[in-house]
Amino acid sequence: MGHFLHFLALCSGLSERLARRQLVRRVVMLHGVGGPDLPVPGFEALLRWMQSRYRLVSLDTLLENLASGKPAGGDVALTFDDGLRNHLRHAYPVLKRLGIPATYFVCPGLIESGRWLWNHEARARLNRMDAPTRTSVANLAGAPQSAVEPIIDWMKTLTPGKRQDVEQRIRDASPDFAPTSEESDRFDPLAWDDFAQLDPALITIGSHTMSHPILPTLDDASLRWELHESRALLEARLRRTVDLFCYPNGSSDARVRAVARRTYRAAVTTQEGHVLAGVDPIAIPRIPVSSHLPLLAWRMLRPTA
Repeated sequence: MGHFLHFLALCSGLSERLARRQLVRRVVMLHGVGGPDLPVPGFEALLRWMQSRYRLVSLDTLLENLASGKPAGGDVALTFDDGLRNHLRHAYPVLKRLGIPATYFVCPGLIESGRWLWNHEARARLNRMDAPTRTSVANLAGAPQSAVEPIIDWMKTLTPGKRQDVEQRIRDASPDFAPTSEESDRFDPLAWDDFAQLDPALITIGSHTMSHPILPTLDDASLRWELHESRALLEARLRRTVDLFCYPNGSSDARVRAVARRTYRAAVTTQEGHVLAGVDPIAIPRIPVSSHLPLLAWRMLRPTA
């Protein structure tokens, strides 16, 4: 269904009526707020739209209601991936003003170092290169293509050591790189001091691993460390239970899920879908947000559309 049909479905009320009849729960997936993909006014408009039509609850409440067998009742939980500072600067003031709970999935290893997610840094540096330089980097690294997103996608398939080698090649080819203020706003991670500004009654903190690796590429020891240590560090620093998890890039396999199951109460994926009775708590599907309201309204009805 194209944008025009999504628009007609929203204007007619069709997508809303059908979505609200569904006896399901929903978890909405967000990343950055305040950039070109989701400006703050658009973010607030989406929240007000959801708040007027669904029951916005914490992920904890949604999971508790699910486990107890309570009727779905239009439960929707908001989740934010990557632990970005714009979640505090741009998202949190809106959430607080509207009284909407949310879960922030953060990487404590990146908080400790103040580093960007590796893919954010690599993408920003590659986008700043001219085409010949980027092609040279891709050829030297062994990447099958020289366009930015195919390089990032290819890097996600590499073992950590090989991926870090490619990251270093990218840094070596962009020695003068310095983040713009817009890039800093989009990609800077939260700092430990930032958490004191987040009301724990409104914002739940979950783990997104220590450093945001692609988990199936890790050996067993590294996999356990990323999941166990991230929970332990967050609980030690924040002095609260951290038992919710989010798979970086949504990437998992049976081995990854087994470790997650032993370490966390529940985990969210990037698999698109509604949360139905009997769902595996370690593989909770989500609905990706869209700044285009007609598309989001349709996704609430059909998440894979």
